[in-house]
Amino acid sequence: MAMVRFTRLILLALALVSLPRIVLAGEPFVPSWIKNHPTATTVAIEIVADWNQVERFRRGNIRTDIIDFNGYWGGNLTIMVPAAWTVELEFINGSSSFRHSLMVTRVYAQSEMPVKLTAEDAIWGAYTDPPEGIKLNERTQLNFVAKDVGNYFLACARQTHLMDGHWIYFEVKDDLKQAVAIVDESRFPQEQPPGRP
Repeated sequence: MAMVRFTRLILLALALVSLPRIVLAGEPFVPSWIKNHPTATTVAIEIVADWNQVERFRRGNIRTDIIDFNGYWGGNLTIMVPAAWTVELEFINGSSSFRHSLMVTRVYAQSEMPVKLTAEDAIWGAYTDPPEGIKLNERTQLNFVAKDVGNYFLACARQTHLMDGHWIYFEVKDDLKQAVAIVDESRFPQEQPPGRP
């Protein structure tokens, strides 16, 4: 009897430990920069590289070396789109310092991330040209069909940027009615400025 009670207590403790991660994953939402067009099975997404750079410099007491997409980096945001939808991606380099690019890639473990990405690394041929990055304050359009259900990265192809965390998750799902975003609060430090609403 004591062993059964002990086992139940262990299972309860494990459930409680895992609960905050579930809560912290966040609820799906449609931010201002995602525009769904369900009848056309199309989504327009606007992504700005280094969106929070100015705010980080203004605050002065937090990491300013983070490079982000719409204020998110290192997998603390997932953009989810319905399978077979056309994605019209408006990409803007908001940086005051660096060229940036955008590419759909496979998911990489930290230990296997390449120093830089090339056009051959792009899934569905989805990458901004040139892969080394567009100029400061430049914008470009990237259109593709989210053909295959699965998990991917939206990543900057520039040298060391992927390794430095300039990527977010991109997921293609069968059962979605519209594109949404999910913030993983457990990977988003509280002292950082908020991501783009």
